[in-house]
Amino acid sequence: MFRTVRWLKFLSIASVLAFAGGAVQAQQKKIAITSISEVAQVLDLKRGLLEELARLGYTEGKNLQVEYANALGNFQVQQQIAKKLASETYDVIVPITTPTAIAVVKAEEESKTPVIFSMVTDPLGAKLVKSLDKPGGLVSGVSDIPPIERQVDLIRQLVPSLKRLGFIYNPSLASSQTFLAILTKLAAAGNFTIVEAASPNTADVLTATRSLVGKVDAIYVPNDTTVTAALESVIKVGIDERLPVFTGESRGVERGAIASISFDYYDVGASTAPMVKAVFEGKSPGDIDVLVMKDVYKNFQTVLNLKSAAAMGVAIPDQIRSSAKRVIE
Repeated sequence: MFRTVRWLKFLSIASVLAFAGGAVQAQQKKIAITSISEVAQVLDLKRGLLEELARLGYTEGKNLQVEYANALGNFQVQQQIAKKLASETYDVIVPITTPTAIAVVKAEEESKTPVIFSMVTDPLGAKLVKSLDKPGGLVSGVSDIPPIERQVDLIRQLVPSLKRLGFIYNPSLASSQTFLAILTKLAAAGNFTIVEAASPNTADVLTATRSLVGKVDAIYVPNDTTVTAALESVIKVGIDERLPVFTGESRGVERGAIASISFDYYDVGASTAPMVKAVFEGKSPGDIDVLVMKDVYKNFQTVLNLKSAAAMGVAIPDQIRSSAKRVIE
């Protein structure tokens, strides 16, 4: 499996067989999970997906065969993975992140394998589905667009003087374009402006960040796989220049951003599992509504990094600190 692609890494062995009464029995269900990178959120999501599937009756190594491949940040490799997946036989494919989902859905147009995506910001904008309700075809999944309005409110509470918000992103990613559109509307209503810094590649992140120094009052990093892969570069500039950095998800706070309000990505994976189970049991993805996490999620977590806040010149009010789910000292 994927022997022709040199960069792939597998977290599960493809051909696991169960032995019972001396007879060899093939796995009952076969799933492929793929992502463009292995950032912490992806690993959390995958763990949540597989553990919830086990709770739902599908356990890896027993009645579930799992293959996993990531493209190590390379979209061309992701396209190769998607084509290889299309040539194999699976009960369902789970692409994680928007660029991965786009590659897989395009490759699966002829093979007709059911697809349940996850960690996709804007499935409509990415043209993965035609509707969020009963999307039709063989594609559905989970949208992880975060509560951006609440994130902006938090940023403005922590940086009251905010007039210009830096936005570092890969312009080629549909998900980041969605973030930008939402932020632009919020900025217009909130009397601040968005200053863009494009980073088409991970190697460009540091340069893009430095271009914002002296031009913005804070920086916001969306859930952009290109930028988050080099988030430490953004954090370093933030500390060196005492320029506050915020992220669209809480793992970025663990890595050095000041704050975020977001999901636990384990829960995103767990929320994907029932959709996969439904497909295993004969339901078409086209008859399954796309799940928009922010519309149903009850456990948004505010995470603060006090050390980074102090280093970037931000004082955390006691009220915000006491209401946070997690405070990193």
